[in-house]
Amino acid sequence: MPSSGSDQYLYGLDDHPPWGLTLLYALQWAVIIFPAYIVTAKIAAQALHLSGTEEARFLQITLVCSGLGTLVQTLWGHRYPLVEGPATAHLLTFVSLSPLGVEAIQGASLAAAGCLALAAATGAMKFVVRLFTPNVVGVILMLIAFSLLPHLIPCLLGLDAQHVEPSVIVLAVSLALVVLMAILGQHLKGIWRTCNLALGLLVGTLLFTFLDRVTWNVVSTASWVSLPRPWVGFSPRWHVDAFAAFLLTYLAIAVNSIGSLQSMEAVTVSSRTPSATPRGLAVNGLCGMVCSFFGVVGTVSYSTGPGVVLASRVASCFPLAWCGILVAVAAFVPKLVAILSLVPSAVVAAALCVAMAGQVGAGLAVVGAGKTLAARDYFVVGIPVLLGTLLAFLPSSFIVTMSGTVRIFLGNGLVFGIIVVLLLEHVVFAEKSKE
Repeated sequence: MPSSGSDQYLYGLDDHPPWGLTLLYALQWAVIIFPAYIVTAKIAAQALHLSGTEEARFLQITLVCSGLGTLVQTLWGHRYPLVEGPATAHLLTFVSLSPLGVEAIQGASLAAAGCLALAAATGAMKFVVRLFTPNVVGVILMLIAFSLLPHLIPCLLGLDAQHVEPSVIVLAVSLALVVLMAILGQHLKGIWRTCNLALGLLVGTLLFTFLDRVTWNVVSTASWVSLPRPWVGFSPRWHVDAFAAFLLTYLAIAVNSIGSLQSMEAVTVSSRTPSATPRGLAVNGLCGMVCSFFGVVGTVSYSTGPGVVLASRVASCFPLAWCGILVAVAAFVPKLVAILSLVPSAVVAAALCVAMAGQVGAGLAVVGAGKTLAARDYFVVGIPVLLGTLLAFLPSSFIVTMSGTVRIFLGNGLVFGIIVVLLLEHVVFAEKSKE
């Protein structure tokens, strides 16, 4: 019988599947989650203008941090079957602050991640989380998706260091891939349904190979085995405005992780949630500090877990722990990392469009769940989403003309949107308490 107390699963949260099946389930999780790692590394590397070698090393470190984060979370953190990976919210702030330099990103992210770990460990986080009502959470989910669009458009047009002119063919193929991945996610059955992004990345890479958009020489020159080396040294620089931006970002990451835990609780058991939440958030903060040290994007507990658990009927944490080990070990095989890095930016952007479309839907569902929307809700949700998206599309040539403090907040649609929705929800349009 599953330890979750439900007979709907082959293996419950604390059950140990046979070794052969455990490794098979672990590999399945790894295949499902690899696209997210590639997507994040590609976008961050482009924002930092990294060379091909530096990009491969960036992905290696991302794999190590995400793999070990998954291992720690599933065995000692929240102990739910949830994968750790680069947070989209962190990625957005990471990209928007890239003009300040990696040193400022390291210092600000390290301090903000430490604040999350401290708040979770001391119990202070429960007071902050009360501010994140369904309206606020829904806005954050939608803004993460919309704020990424300006970074995806150049990729969808085929613009990169080797191609400076937009391509109609690349755009057409990219949009077709978006539709293909959505169709696969809707019509495939069982666990194959959760592999729609991985299948789309494979098909897209093959198509772009015929369009001469894949550089294979990176694979031939990569070694088989080597120790991952940091792509940048640790030299943090304090920047108060960058710290404020990352502090809001880590609040968004905390909300994301809590949502993931609550959704997993809904399909498994809730008895461990009171202790799982603070432990999970503390590990999120500690992992964020490690990621800051290595100059990569901080991690979060992904919300894809419940879907995979329901499809595979396996809720055990132990395949996730081995998945973390497999992901970390992959970083020691540069040729494998080089193969993963072959995926063209246009294909990565198409996959991210599909993933973010689901996130927009989730945001709408959170806002409208269990209530009839009032007039105030339209403004509380609509204004920050509109303004945050608008700011995300401001030309970079205009943003660089702003002063440092103004640029940090007006140049980051997600951070600005979080500030606005908190003010509207709790100050401007605050609901009167019922006597």
